[in-house]
Amino acid sequence: MSLERLKAMRSLLKSEMEKSETFSLVLEKIGTKLEEINTNLLSLEADVKVERWRSSPFSDHIRHTIAPISAVLRVFVTVQELERSLLSCKDVLGYVSDVKRLEEALKLLSSSCVLALDWLKDTIQFLSEHGMPEDHPCGLRFKTSIKLLEELQMTEARAYLRGGSLYIALENLETEFERILEDEEVLSESNMRKLKTIIKRLDAHCVPSYIKIRTRVIQKRFENGYLHKTITEDDNVQDTEGDIDQWRLDMEKALKEIYEFESKLCYEVFEDVGEEHDVPLRCFGAIASNSGLLQLLRFGSRISKCKKSPPKLLKLLDCFSTMDNIRTEFNRLFKGELCSDIRRETRELISNLVNGVCEIFWELPCQVELQRPNNPPLDGGVPKLVSVVTEYCNKLLGDKNKPVLSKILEIDLGWKKEKYQEEILIGHIYNILREIALNLDAWSSSNKETALSYIFMMNNHSHFSLYVKESWGKLLSLLTIKSQPARRKRARESIKRTLQDFANGFDEIYTKQSDWVVEDERLRWKICQAMTVVPRYKSYLQSYIMLLVEEDPMRPGNDLSYTPKGLEMKLKTMFQSKEETEKTYKCSHFVNKVMDLEVTQNSHLTFEAI
Repeated sequence: MSLERLKAMRSLLKSEMEKSETFSLVLEKIGTKLEEINTNLLSLEADVKVERWRSSPFSDHIRHTIAPISAVLRVFVTVQELERSLLSCKDVLGYVSDVKRLEEALKLLSSSCVLALDWLKDTIQFLSEHGMPEDHPCGLRFKTSIKLLEELQMTEARAYLRGGSLYIALENLETEFERILEDEEVLSESNMRKLKTIIKRLDAHCVPSYIKIRTRVIQKRFENGYLHKTITEDDNVQDTEGDIDQWRLDMEKALKEIYEFESKLCYEVFEDVGEEHDVPLRCFGAIASNSGLLQLLRFGSRISKCKKSPPKLLKLLDCFSTMDNIRTEFNRLFKGELCSDIRRETRELISNLVNGVCEIFWELPCQVELQRPNNPPLDGGVPKLVSVVTEYCNKLLGDKNKPVLSKILEIDLGWKKEKYQEEILIGHIYNILREIALNLDAWSSSNKETALSYIFMMNNHSHFSLYVKESWGKLLSLLTIKSQPARRKRARESIKRTLQDFANGFDEIYTKQSDWVVEDERLRWKICQAMTVVPRYKSYLQSYIMLLVEEDPMRPGNDLSYTPKGLEMKLKTMFQSKEETEKTYKCSHFVNKVMDLEVTQNSHLTFEAI
């Protein structure tokens, strides 16, 4: 019985276990459903919250905040497009336009970010004050947006930093700016249009770059080693002759080509920047002062420091002539405060040249006199000193040097408050020749053989031709015999005018030189012979005497100021002392009266009295 009972209890237990398993499965299913319901409830709760805020009176405020943020995003897209455009743009004008648009877009982006941030921060504060929880999705998204907007607001600043889009763009413009300014055709229409477009963008930043680039361009043209040479009082001018000639070429080139062009370029490039601020003048002044011109001027001043010598005087005349030739351009170009150093160095250079020339020129007679103790050539030939000095004086009185020397003497005397007259120059040349003549006399007397002494003086007769050429050359040219007009009356009038002009010219020269004295009588006579005035005058009268006789057979040549004999007597009074001149005048007055009588009585002899 107990066995069956055990079986019955086992069956019951088995049945209960099966029921328990079934119940367990049911409970498990119910738990899963409860979890699903809980999840749905949470989602529903969130949706209810969102819906509640959507339907709240603050929804419009939220939408108004989203609008500025959307605007920021649209501007940012434009910025990215412009940056990509710059990478592919090849045209300078288009590139500058894109750079300008990018700058404007970046500024708009920055200002848009400021506006959006203000709206967003105000909205968050408003919603928080009206019950929006801190963990609300809308609030969280707004806070994330604030970080993004602050990051975008820094886009403009980062664009100007090294590696930024605008930094690279402006660097490219400066590179193109430099390339154009170094172009030999910088003044071409195309280049000028590009330069002005770039300058409008770079504005004041371009001025220092312009000065630096153009200064470097000019410096390359003045890369001459001689500019750094040292010249002392022990150096001969002949040792630097090649450098001086190169300096003269460089000075003329600098003023008439380089700086003339540079001034024009400055005014062309910056004409729209503002002449009221003297931008072109300031740029040109800075370029001129730092590009090599000061070194050129200082080298010119150093030339005047070399050893004093006659060849140095000629070189200084050349240097002064060069400076005088560029004087007009110099005064026109180098104005303004920035050119003050150039003007100061120029004044110093001119002063050195003038003082150097005058110092040597006034000493020339003394230098000739110092050679007097030397012995003459043993063969009676021309001493080297005579040839050298004669040729040297010819150079000083030549068409090239005389005007320059006259101007220098005029400047020097002007500084001393004295007046310059041409007689000063001619008189000093005469002093040089007088010393030569005195040297010749001394050397001639030193010859023990009389015949050799005469040979010596004859060989050295030609040095008087310098004085004759300078003092009497133009006057004697009036006495050139040439064909006269066919009509005899007009021919007579022409001859009479020539004779009158000759007489006036003779009187002028005689008056200028009447105070000059040559003490040696033989030397005076040689000078008068060298003039050939009387033979030329006599020859001219003999050629045209018949025309004069036709006008007045009884007194031919009645209008003559001088007879040949009277002219000769007057010439003899030149270079005499006052006492000698008075004696000669008395004799000359008597001779002239006799000659006038002979002319009147013997007109039929066609002026045999001549």
